[in-house]
Amino acid sequence: MTATQASVPCPLCHVQTPRVHSRYTRTLAELPWGAYAVRVQLRVRTFFCDHPPCPRQIFPDRRPPVAAPWARRTTRLSQRLSACGVALGGEAGVRLVARVRRPISPTTLRRLLRAAPGPAAAAPQVLGVDAWAWRRGPRDGTLLVNLEHHQVLALLPARSAERVAAWLAQHPTLRVVCRDRRALYAAGIRRGAPPAVPVVDRFHRVKNRRDAVAAFLHGQRPALQAAAAHTAQALTPMAGSGSVTARYRGRRPCSHVAQQRLEAEQQPRHAAWVTPSEAIHTLHAAGTPVTTIAQPLGLSRPTVSASLRRATPPSPRRPQRSGQVWRPWMPYLMPRWREGATESRQRWREMRARGDAHSARTVSRCLPRRRRASAAGWAPETQPASSTRPQGPSARAVSCTWVGPAAKRSPAAQLSVDQLRQVDPSIGQASTLSQALLALGRERRGAALAAWRTEASARGMEALARLAQGLQEDRAAVTAGRTLPWSHGPVEGHIHRLQLRKRQG
Repeated sequence: MTATQASVPCPLCHVQTPRVHSRYTRTLAELPWGAYAVRVQLRVRTFFCDHPPCPRQIFPDRRPPVAAPWARRTTRLSQRLSACGVALGGEAGVRLVARVRRPISPTTLRRLLRAAPGPAAAAPQVLGVDAWAWRRGPRDGTLLVNLEHHQVLALLPARSAERVAAWLAQHPTLRVVCRDRRALYAAGIRRGAPPAVPVVDRFHRVKNRRDAVAAFLHGQRPALQAAAAHTAQALTPMAGSGSVTARYRGRRPCSHVAQQRLEAEQQPRHAAWVTPSEAIHTLHAAGTPVTTIAQPLGLSRPTVSASLRRATPPSPRRPQRSGQVWRPWMPYLMPRWREGATESRQRWREMRARGDAHSARTVSRCLPRRRRASAAGWAPETQPASSTRPQGPSARAVSCTWVGPAAKRSPAAQLSVDQLRQVDPSIGQASTLSQALLALGRERRGAALAAWRTEASARGMEALARLAQGLQEDRAAVTAGRTLPWSHGPVEGHIHRLQLRKRQG
């Protein structure tokens, strides 16, 4: 390739000059053509600058659309390689580029990525702030996103109020800052952008509400079990036909002595959770920070925070079997059961002949549950929902059910909620308060939060009272989060994408 323009402008004084000084050749790598690598030999001319005030005497003819100065690749090849680096990172990008017959090293690909110009960013007015992890452990940074254009503005190397305040002070155009519940970022926003309106994201508010409900339900295990029994009776149809042969079990059902023995064996395991919980509450009452509490106890910060949300240690629980392993075999087992084939050993032989790899003991553990249901007059089919298990649903499962709107619940889930409200009036009050708080967020009625806080504090429920106290302390940001349309979702999406790119690189 050779340039044919008669005169070119000087890069300093921009005066056109036609006088050629010399010529030389540049070899540039170009995009491949099919299965063939392509190289371009560019004939470059060097010109005299005839403008006397200009300090340049000679200069080469630069062609930015073709290649940058001193570049060994064409502009469009560099753009393609940079796009691969943006999408996949260093190592994965090199593997893709090697398939199009353009070998390159990961270091070169990362260097092209760093040299690529960033997108032009307008003065931000609505900002999202959140933390993200550079690596495992306490090595967090801060991500700043323009929520109007969903564009990342900066990655701060540390999670500190001072750095956030310094960055915000350099951008006086900010009017709204969306954050999570961290007091650290709240302090940084107050220092760096006092006129900006702080907004607490609705997702984090719903998560705090769910955690408060779960903390309240942790001490309601008998009520959860009773509601599960009533729900199972209402959902399970009565058995129509089919006889069940009584089976000698070799021993009586669990006696009172055996029950005491099981409880005695469970106490040491339960004490392993009670002792740290008491230590956590004692240290927190003395004013010890969460991070300082977690280090000597060998616990993580989320575990310490979850324990502080509970007024009492967690109650002992038995493991719940999901029954997922039997669901593929239910269409075969239930018709055979109704035909009178209730012997576990025979069912195991039939299932082995059909390709099942489970042991006879696994089959024998499944079938007595159907025998007990049939003996009580119910259908032997088991309810897969956690709200119908004998152990009762977990507090987390119930809190997740309460988060969703009532119109989108399944009939079994709605029946379980109704049974809980009937078993214990305090659970019904907690459900009413949680649904009212969700309605405030969906309907953007932040001004009604004061009345909700007063009602929640008057109910005497410690977990919801703590939630109300937190709302009171951060009422301006919470009210704005339930009034303004801005959400923290784009920031969470960029954090997820950033972690994916980090692992790929």
